[in-house]
Amino acid sequence: MSDPYGGRPWPPPGWAGGPPSAQAPSAQAPSAQPPSAQPPRWTTVGLPVGLIGLVVALLAAYLVVDARRGVDPRLPTMPAAGSALPSSELDGQWSGEGSLTRCAGFDDQDCPETRSITLTIDCSQDPCAVTPFRRGYGSPPLPFEDGEYQAAGPVPPEVAPTCGGTPTRSALWRLHLVARDGRLGGTYSESTVQGFDCGATGVEWQVVLERT
Repeated sequence: MSDPYGGRPWPPPGWAGGPPSAQAPSAQAPSAQPPSAQPPRWTTVGLPVGLIGLVVALLAAYLVVDARRGVDPRLPTMPAAGSALPSSELDGQWSGEGSLTRCAGFDDQDCPETRSITLTIDCSQDPCAVTPFRRGYGSPPLPFEDGEYQAAGPVPPEVAPTCGGTPTRSALWRLHLVARDGRLGGTYSESTVQGFDCGATGVEWQVVLERT
């Protein structure tokens, strides 16, 4: 009978012997850990969204209330644009009451709810010139552009807002007026630009003026 192993020694060198099940077991995989507790999805997504919605709603409510402050419902509604008047109908004295519509950069007590507005319009040359209140406000041209009369000039130092005790040099007044039914209506505003030491300011009144 021939040697089935071809003369090779049995068992081969290095063989540990025994069935595979008898060999040393391999290192066991670490047992699975339970997943860490995760917060409910509504707390990580819904809560921030809800807070943002609440802040937006409160801000919108504040802006609506602030935009309506001081607006006198008795003042007639003026159109956004109108037609130019003949010089003979524009020349002269105009006066009326203004109702506060904007106050920025001031304490409330520094923004009167109403203000008497007087204009002197001189149409001896073209375009006409306008002087609000008194000569210290200047007499700039009052051109008719984009459906309205517009003018701007300096606020006198004695009534301009102060910065560090000194009158602000950037204080300007502006007029935007539309003619309707023998009246002039629109806005009169005063503003300053932001400086190194002081912030910008702005105050505006809705006005309706009649020729006197």
